[in-house]
Amino acid sequence: ARHLVLAGHTPRVVLVGGRDKVRGDAATNLLALERLGASIVEARDDVAPLAAALADATLIIDGLFGTGLDRELTGLFAVAVGHINACAAPCVALDLPSGVDANTGAVLGVAVQAELTVTFAAHKRGLHQHPGAGLAGELVCASIGVPGPRVADASLLSPEDIALLLPRRAADAHKGSAGRLLVVAGAPGRTGAALLSGLGALRAGAGLVTLCPRSGARAALDAKVIELMTIDLPLGLNEALQAIHALADDLDALVVGPGLGLDAEGRELSRRLALELTRPTVLDADALTAIGTDLSMLQRAAAVRVLTPHPGEAARLLGVSSAQVQSDRYAAALHIAQTSGCVTVLKGACSVIADPRGRMLVCPRGTPALAVAGTGDVLSGVIGALLTHLQAFDAASAGVYLHAQAGELAAHSDRGLLAREVADAIPLALEAVRAAR
Repeated sequence: ARHLVLAGHTPRVVLVGGRDKVRGDAATNLLALERLGASIVEARDDVAPLAAALADATLIIDGLFGTGLDRELTGLFAVAVGHINACAAPCVALDLPSGVDANTGAVLGVAVQAELTVTFAAHKRGLHQHPGAGLAGELVCASIGVPGPRVADASLLSPEDIALLLPRRAADAHKGSAGRLLVVAGAPGRTGAALLSGLGALRAGAGLVTLCPRSGARAALDAKVIELMTIDLPLGLNEALQAIHALADDLDALVVGPGLGLDAEGRELSRRLALELTRPTVLDADALTAIGTDLSMLQRAAAVRVLTPHPGEAARLLGVSSAQVQSDRYAAALHIAQTSGCVTVLKGACSVIADPRGRMLVCPRGTPALAVAGTGDVLSGVIGALLTHLQAFDAASAGVYLHAQAGELAAHSDRGLLAREVADAIPLALEAVRAAR
C-alpha cells in the first residue's frame, strides 16, 4: 500500500483484526503508511468496514496471511475471505492466497481465490500442488532484493533442465544405439496398456521396443502393432521368468506392469521381476499393485527401479487413503521413494518426482485433458525409453515433463484427448523444450 501511495494511487487499507496484532516490520510499514496520509480502517470485531471497502473496489490485494500460516482460518478471518471471494473485483495475492498451506497446497479451512499471485524471492511448494495451485491463478515470482534458498528440497522442472538431458542425436545413430526396451505388459483382454506403453517408448526415441505379453495375448497384439515387435511368454511362472531373464541380457531397460494382470501368477510374476531383473526397470500399474505395502522389498532389487504410481496406487503402497496421499503429495512421494529405495513419480496434476536421498522435482506443465485411461501407460513407456540412456532420476524427470507438455500440445480442449495422441506428440514436446531453452 505504501508503494502504491508513492506511485500516486489512493488505496484503501483494511486492517482485519486490529492494529494491536501488528508487530515487527509490518508495524514499521503501517506507521510509515499512516504518515503518508493513507486511508486505513480497522475491521476488529466484524467485517463491515471490509464489506464497505469492497462494495466499489476495482482491485483487491490480499495480504491477510503469509507463508507462516499453520492453522485453519475461522471466525472473523474466515468471514473476511468469504467477502473477498464474493467480490466481483479481481484479486491479487501477496506471496500466496491467504488460507493456502505454503508447504502442501492444502486449504486451511477457507482460502482466497486469486486471479494473480505474486510470490516473493522463490516459488512456494504449496503453489504447485492442488488445490493451492488452482487458487493462485496466474503465478509470478518477483525479486524483492533477498536471495532465494541455496538448497531447496523441491524444485520446479524447466525446459532448460530437459534440453540439457536430451541433446541432439548423433548423425550416425542406429536403432541398436538408440536403446533396446522390453515391455512386459498385457494379459488377454488387456493388451491396450502394453500397446500404449510401447508407443510411448518409440515416440520417446527407443530404437527397438518389444512387447512381451502374458501367454495367450500375443495374437491380439500382433493384430494391432506395426513398428513394435512382440514375443509370447510361455505358460507357467518359472518358464515365463526364465524367458524374460534370457531376453534381458540383450536389453538396456524394461517396463513391467501395464495390464499384466492381478491373478495369482500375474502378481507373483510382477514381484519376482521387480526384485530379480538386472536391468533398470520401470514398475507401473499392476506391478505396483502386486507389491502392495511391501515397499521395503524393493531395497533388495538387483538394479535401479522407477515407480510410477497414481494417487490410488500410492495409497495402496502406503496403506493409507487416496485423500491422505493428495493432502500432502510431497510427503507421500518422498515416503515411497525412501521406503523403497527407488525413484518415484507420483502422477497427477503437478506430478512429483522424488528420489531416496530426499531430492524432489515438480512438473509445472500439464492439462486436465490428460485425465483419461491410458496416459499413464504412455508415460511408463516414455520413461522406459529414456531409462535406456539416462540415470533413473533424470529419466523420470524428463519423461514426466515431455509427457505433460505433449498432453498440452495434443489437447484441443480440457477433455476428449486420447492416450495415443499424447504418445504421438512426444517428439513435438521435445522440440518445444529445445526451442524454449
